[in-house]
Amino acid sequence: MSANELSRPAGEITVAIAGQPNTGKSTVFNFLTGSNQHVGNWPGITVEKKEGRFVRDGISYRVVDLPGTYSLSANSKEEMIARDFVIKQAPDLIVVVVDASQLTRSLYLVAEMMSLGAPMILALNMMDVAEKKGLAIDLGAFEKSIGVPVVPMTASKRIGIDVLSESIAKRAGVRTPLLETCCNPDGEYADLLQRLQNTIKGYVPEDYRIGWVAQKLLEEDSGMIDLMQKQMDEQKWQSVRKMLPDDNRGAFAVARARYDWIHNILANSVVREKNEVHRSLFDKVATNLLSGTILGMVVTLTGFVLAVIIAFGCVVMIHPLAANGIQMVQNTAGQSLPLLADFIAQGVIPALSMIFGVSVFIFGIMLFTSFLEDIGYLPRMAYIADMFMSRIGLPGKSFMPLFMGFGCNIASVMGCRVIESTRQRFKTIIIASHVPCPGVMVTIAFMIGIFFGPVAPVIVVAATVALLVQTYITSRLLDHTVLRGAETGMIMELPPYHMPNWQTIWAHVWRRFTSFVQKAGSLIAFIIAVIWALSYFPNGNMVDSYLAVVGKAFEPLGMLMGMDWRLLTCLFVAFFSKEAALIAIAVLYGIQIEEGALTGLMMDNIFPEVGNDAVGRFLAGNVSRPSALAFIFALLFSIPCYATVGAIYYETKSLKWTIGSAIYYTTLSLVWGIAAYHVGLLFFTS
Repeated sequence: MSANELSRPAGEITVAIAGQPNTGKSTVFNFLTGSNQHVGNWPGITVEKKEGRFVRDGISYRVVDLPGTYSLSANSKEEMIARDFVIKQAPDLIVVVVDASQLTRSLYLVAEMMSLGAPMILALNMMDVAEKKGLAIDLGAFEKSIGVPVVPMTASKRIGIDVLSESIAKRAGVRTPLLETCCNPDGEYADLLQRLQNTIKGYVPEDYRIGWVAQKLLEEDSGMIDLMQKQMDEQKWQSVRKMLPDDNRGAFAVARARYDWIHNILANSVVREKNEVHRSLFDKVATNLLSGTILGMVVTLTGFVLAVIIAFGCVVMIHPLAANGIQMVQNTAGQSLPLLADFIAQGVIPALSMIFGVSVFIFGIMLFTSFLEDIGYLPRMAYIADMFMSRIGLPGKSFMPLFMGFGCNIASVMGCRVIESTRQRFKTIIIASHVPCPGVMVTIAFMIGIFFGPVAPVIVVAATVALLVQTYITSRLLDHTVLRGAETGMIMELPPYHMPNWQTIWAHVWRRFTSFVQKAGSLIAFIIAVIWALSYFPNGNMVDSYLAVVGKAFEPLGMLMGMDWRLLTCLFVAFFSKEAALIAIAVLYGIQIEEGALTGLMMDNIFPEVGNDAVGRFLAGNVSRPSALAFIFALLFSIPCYATVGAIYYETKSLKWTIGSAIYYTTLSLVWGIAAYHVGLLFFTS
């Protein structure tokens, strides 16, 4: 064994899978590990961490799927996670997955990895796409030029997976020759780099390569600057600081050196043949501002409608089973164990039935989104949407989650997973959680129809404008408070189209869906119990329940919006379910429904009560139009339903963000309710 090699590690071997987004990295990970996967989060960070294992020749391999990242710079949490794992955890092998059809882009990450001298294999994926584009790669020359083992693959068809597994077994722990000078700039920057190395020598932490650290300092990498400033005394650090260019010239010099290295490799090993596939007509349509917008809206609406149809069909099928289950519980335990029977019949079964319907919708949206991402169309949608979304400080990929909110805010929040940037993902989660769902729209339409008749269109327009204005305010407020940072904009190289790999799509969707059900289930179950108890006790009638007591206690606050305790209680009920506010209105304003808890009443009465003329006549005689206007706007900006709050916690893994968002929207509800009430007093006399 040479001086540049390490002995094979004892025990379990750690393999890191690295790569840029859209290179098929997750597909490689899924095929290597199969069902032996675990999903969590990196310690203290809300970025998803995927680990898996496989066994070969009696040896266990732990595989860590690093976040997709274009480089190892400190531009995002994902990039920091990837580089810290490679440097500090020192995996026994790194498999860098690159897109063979877009080597100029994909090899940039490899260029950075080369400077670290880590044990490495290059998985040359999407060979079939490269061939269709007319690229002929001389694998022998390519491997010789790059200096590490290269495994050609088409992971979507499972071609090359076994060869990669065999190569991992051979190469784990064998360190590649250290290329400290890989991609170093020349000329004046070569001298500057050498002077930087001489100055920081003796101060670089043990885990880091001095040449790589010098490169990062020359790039003005914020993470490395902070690290070295802590390692050095003030005088020594100032001598380093004075060497660094302050106009990004150093970063450009390092980037140019890396691309020169890449171009030299490609010049010696890649030939572009005459049968190159030109840009398709479909892609021209998909990326044109006008036609791309229309196509994106049609595709999104189609997926949305399909998900709704499937969810509604499942609800229709499950409703008789739930009704029979309720009847069976009441017949068997209603006399002997009345409290338990009521809890199961009016709490557990109705709530689980509603959650089932929502979950089916979420699953359908997940499947649809993953399909678009897998075939390569989702980035095109993001490209078109970015032209509009950037005006409110959001990336193009925020469009899909926001649109999902019109079907269900839970799906909207979970759909934010497609956004790579943690900062932009969190911002989208907060904004997406108050997109008006069907429950909000139905309730608002009901109130507008009763109270505003001929001027109803004016109220609808006013509510829409208020929603858009508040979305912009929320986005900018987050930018200047808890999510400070420069807007990065969207820079993307559109991936090629692929045939869908249903096995990969299904595995990805099923893992995310089951993870949500398992982790959010306990929270949802707890809130179901709370809802039932508040609306049932002390005597089984919601009118006299503890929920009504809470409404009466907060009536002085409600009067600021012109709401008595009944209307205010209906607003509280909306936290449990936006549709439930209609049932609360019917019950608390005089329509006698059989006694029971809120969840039980919702299941049996929501549809007939929406259209009950008696409710409308009674409300019109007991609630003023300014108060109704206040209720409409307070509901529009109210805290999301409990299941959406659970989804926010699941996606952010942060109680601070979850509670903070709840407080923010509760405050917004109060502010908009008060404002709407006083505006209503100016225009309506009763």
